[in-house]
Amino acid sequence: MAMSYLKSRSDEPLVDVTLGQLLDDTAARWPEKEAYVFRKQGVRMTCAEVKREADRLAAGLLSIGVGRGDVVAWVVSTRPEWIALGFAVAKIGAVALPLIPLYFWSSYDDIVSKVMAKVKVKVFLIENFPATEDFEGTLSFLKRAFPETTSQKTRGLTFDTMPSLKSIVIVGDKNHEDAFYNLKDIQSLGDDDTARGRVQEAQSHSDCHDAVMLTLTSGSAGLPKCVEHSSFTIVNNTLLHVRGTGMDTKKTVLMPTDLTEAAFIFHLPIITVGTLVLPIDESPTVTELFSAIMEERCETTTLMYVKHFHEFLHHPALNDFNISFLKQVSVGGNAVTKPLVQRAAEVLPCVDIQKMYGTTETMSLAVTGPGRTKEQIETTVGNLLPHMEMKLVDRHGQIVPLQHEGEVWVRGYSVFRRYRGDEEKTAEAKTTDGWYKTGDIGILEENGLLKITGRKEEFIIRDSTNVHPTTVEQVLLTHPKVFDVKVVGVPDPASVEEICACIILKKGQTSDQEEMEEFSEKHGLIDDYCPGYVIFMDSFPVTSTGRKFDRKKLRDIAIERLSLKEGAE
Repeated sequence: MAMSYLKSRSDEPLVDVTLGQLLDDTAARWPEKEAYVFRKQGVRMTCAEVKREADRLAAGLLSIGVGRGDVVAWVVSTRPEWIALGFAVAKIGAVALPLIPLYFWSSYDDIVSKVMAKVKVKVFLIENFPATEDFEGTLSFLKRAFPETTSQKTRGLTFDTMPSLKSIVIVGDKNHEDAFYNLKDIQSLGDDDTARGRVQEAQSHSDCHDAVMLTLTSGSAGLPKCVEHSSFTIVNNTLLHVRGTGMDTKKTVLMPTDLTEAAFIFHLPIITVGTLVLPIDESPTVTELFSAIMEERCETTTLMYVKHFHEFLHHPALNDFNISFLKQVSVGGNAVTKPLVQRAAEVLPCVDIQKMYGTTETMSLAVTGPGRTKEQIETTVGNLLPHMEMKLVDRHGQIVPLQHEGEVWVRGYSVFRRYRGDEEKTAEAKTTDGWYKTGDIGILEENGLLKITGRKEEFIIRDSTNVHPTTVEQVLLTHPKVFDVKVVGVPDPASVEEICACIILKKGQTSDQEEMEEFSEKHGLIDDYCPGYVIFMDSFPVTSTGRKFDRKKLRDIAIERLSLKEGAE
């Protein structure tokens, strides 16, 4: 019997190169090639300019004591300094921890500060955002979070709340009376030949297998885990992904998120020698994406989250912009439903929709790739990228037969090194022989294509039946009145859990539970899978990063709306 195991091969070997070496090599070969377009700031950076700014900043960081293995965290919006920071930290063998601004400001006190302390941040850079009616402003925040800075400079200070932290650097206007370093001060330290020589010396001792970047998982409960990757994993994953999707043949690429949302691919134009277009300094609106595509003649996109792609396809101004240059859109971050792919084919008939599957712990794992049939794009996440192994296993860790559901486990070069500061959770997620347990439930077909059917922990146990939300959602999404639907399990004294369908209707539509129940039965849901509750909503809650739908919060909302109680008899 054929089993759900696959090892992807490639004639092209993986490359041993650090991010710093990659930048130097590309800048030497194509110095005048335009690499980044920052539309908000009106800045267009060539490869040579990126290298120059990265070298200056790397030298400055060395001058304030940053060394190999030190963690440098930053809260910076999408601006040129972000790119310089990413490469500068890599050049000197340090470790980057970019933090999403919205998440940072909303979660610093109870979450982010603890994570920063756990991973031992040494230097912290933060953008100088002004105070507003709803926001205290960067300087007021720093004086509250780090009271030591009110009486002394931060140079060489020991902070009670974060003992590892040695320096705080302000990015932006210098109006803080020397209480903190300013980024321009740091940059100016790297203007002489001696400083640049120190950068080359530090870079010569860095290794592509060293940790180079940390990123937080977007969990909805407890402290997020801090995922550790090396230059080796980041560079090779990007290379194999762009080749697998055909993105390497596109000249101009749109980034539909802010930079920190796509931290693993900030170096994309240095690999592809294309141009990365960044529409604004934070998460762009759909109309800002339309404008950027039209004015910069963007041919493809980096990852667009499902939520944003949904807005993109249903935006009333879609036909007001000439986006005929767009030939490809990459979508992922959550389940890409069949109706969404069908909508894309309807309103963007000349655009190739690339479904992406991956995790923070592995980066990109599978893509639908060019040449897939309509059915394959609608129902699968494509083929495993080269140089990886995958198996689907049952609850005992045993491989299941082909075309049977199992948890997706993967092994290979792109699997994260560890959760920094959390060896226990690392051991739970990775086996001793290197398999990462994704927690995703899928089906491997005979042709090697992978279907993702849901998440392991999301199963609803209704009486003795395991029901996955996706099974119910896919049926209700085909109802002509339904705009979006999410299914959660809510407490039930008889069945332990009952299925609750949370539905957003299309504008101007009305419905009720009876209509949805009849539709479910008519379209193939057996009694055990039909929702016992249906509630109608205007929107769904998302995690604090704003990236993903928060099923736990939605469950809490449903329980409250239905006046249910946990453990009720």
